[in-house]
Amino acid sequence: MNTTDNRKLKLPAEKFFIIVVLIFGVFSTFLTPPMTTGDEGYHLSYAYNQFSSTYPEAMSKPSLRVIENEAIGGVTGSTAEISIKDTIFKKVDLENDGIRLNVVNNGNSFAPVNLMHLPASIGVLLARLIYPSIGVMDYGGRLANLLFFALCFYFIIKRSKQGKWLLVMLFTVPYLMKIASPSYDIFSFIIFAMFALNFLELTQINSFKEMSRKQKLYSLATILLLLLAKKNYIFSLFALIGLPMFYNPILIRIKKIKKQTIIVLSTVMVLLVITGLVLINEKLGLIHFAKVFFNNYLNFVTMGTNARRMWMITPMNLPDFFNIIWVLLFCWVAMGEFRRVYPKWTAWSSGITYLVNWVGIFAGIYVTRKTMIAFDELSGRYLQPFIIFFLPALQNLGAKYNIQLSEKTVANIAKVSTITIMVLYLFIVFYRGFILRVKPTGVV
Repeated sequence: MNTTDNRKLKLPAEKFFIIVVLIFGVFSTFLTPPMTTGDEGYHLSYAYNQFSSTYPEAMSKPSLRVIENEAIGGVTGSTAEISIKDTIFKKVDLENDGIRLNVVNNGNSFAPVNLMHLPASIGVLLARLIYPSIGVMDYGGRLANLLFFALCFYFIIKRSKQGKWLLVMLFTVPYLMKIASPSYDIFSFIIFAMFALNFLELTQINSFKEMSRKQKLYSLATILLLLLAKKNYIFSLFALIGLPMFYNPILIRIKKIKKQTIIVLSTVMVLLVITGLVLINEKLGLIHFAKVFFNNYLNFVTMGTNARRMWMITPMNLPDFFNIIWVLLFCWVAMGEFRRVYPKWTAWSSGITYLVNWVGIFAGIYVTRKTMIAFDELSGRYLQPFIIFFLPALQNLGAKYNIQLSEKTVANIAKVSTITIMVLYLFIVFYRGFILRVKPTGVV
């Protein structure tokens, strides 16, 4: 068995993580033109108004959406006519606006309050007090979220019993575009990571009785915190059906039940499933639902840009080649750094959670677009965090084929792949944003 002992390395994984993320994040903040990291006008508006008493029109969602659309080049993709200097240095008239905390839910989480923008809101507030321009306040939100992201994931990685260098890869590259942005994704990433890593630890426990009081409280906290994150992360709860502590008691009871009773219960279950499918069919139209899903993601003639690039885990402005290499390296490290064996049902149900999230988000969009044969609303960023649920299957493969990598090897793979993609990303966003004057963080 090969596990990484960070004490043998001069630079432990969690320290490497926080150093490289902070350096990257600071460069990314200032090398990426304001309002261009994806829905940044939307997030800056919410972040600002969490500490606003009058909700000025200049900082409203419609106003900032217009600025955001111009910043990314609108329909043409060209930003040649936009003055980045004005965005940074032109002050907004906010003298009549006071400071008042507002945490009313914006509809993006199941909780009655919106805490997802709070870290960025603090940064935006400080920037507003220093120099109230759109660009500077945007930078404030980016830097605050960056610090929150780096510190939280530092402790998450340090606490984790999983392979730490794998977590460095998992918690950097898929999140690069959002690390330095005022987005609520940062808050959601952190909560989701806490839940997912705790789930992986719970897979090694066979019954509730084996859990300590601390484990029970922490597990409950990670589940409740999902209510504060983006709504789609609630689909991660599906993975819980793969915990031995849940299904083992059921299997034990089934073995004790008489054959006739099993037949009756099976019949009842089949009838319930059929009834459920009938009800779902009335709501969604399952045949049309399947056709639209196929047209969206499996038909190159009808799928849109988002679907074509859905499997991009590396930033979308990098060539696909880097995505392929990174995914292969990620799988190799996942199989060879940390040895752990999971029950087959646990590995299967964990992997299926990725599909549940995908179909669940699609269904939510589909309900409002039933008449369309295809739509291009679901991008890969909604799926990328859920690749963590493939770890049980990958680690089972590593154990089956006795794949072992030295800690120096996994550390070098993580360092080189992460730094390479970070440097390329920074170069590309700067070149596209300031030299070519086109949308820096995506494809046009």
